[in-house]
Amino acid sequence: MPSQHSLRPLGTLRRDRRPLPALFLTLLLGATLGLSACGAQATSTAAIVNGVAISEKDVQSVTEQVNTLSQAGGQKLSASNALLSLILAPYVLGEAKRVHKTVAEQQARQVINKIAHPTAATIMFVQMQLVVGGLDQASKNVIVGELNKAKITVNPRYGTFDRKAIAMTPISPDWIKASAPAPAK
Repeated sequence: MPSQHSLRPLGTLRRDRRPLPALFLTLLLGATLGLSACGAQATSTAAIVNGVAISEKDVQSVTEQVNTLSQAGGQKLSASNALLSLILAPYVLGEAKRVHKTVAEQQARQVINKIAHPTAATIMFVQMQLVVGGLDQASKNVIVGELNKAKITVNPRYGTFDRKAIAMTPISPDWIKASAPAPAK
């Protein structure tokens, strides 16, 4: 007596209407769970501003390239401050364009001419730094207003975005407790 589960030749259609095989359902369920686990922020994302990701790679390249320009005793740019600048850059550059006070990419490249191959993020960082000082208080108020409306999600590794101070605030994980100093002997 032939088995109900006999093999059929490759390429033939299945004529019966039995439920989908368990393996297929398992794969489908696994794919669904895997896709649903993809959150708004990937591990390689430093921040998301209104749906636009700022990658950790961009933060790292800005930090490294700007710090190569610093003098030996000069203050180094932190990754958190580089990220803050990359969050602010579209708003600052947009306002500069609106009030006709832009800085061309070529001008930014001249400032960082010692960097052999600056990234687009580094050029944008420099453009923003050159522009921001030339904006009046009214323009700065426009930028702050736009930032307050923006949806900004920051990878906790860099801290949190403080809308009032327009700064990055470090996060101190609650599982790290400051220890009391050892008594002197």
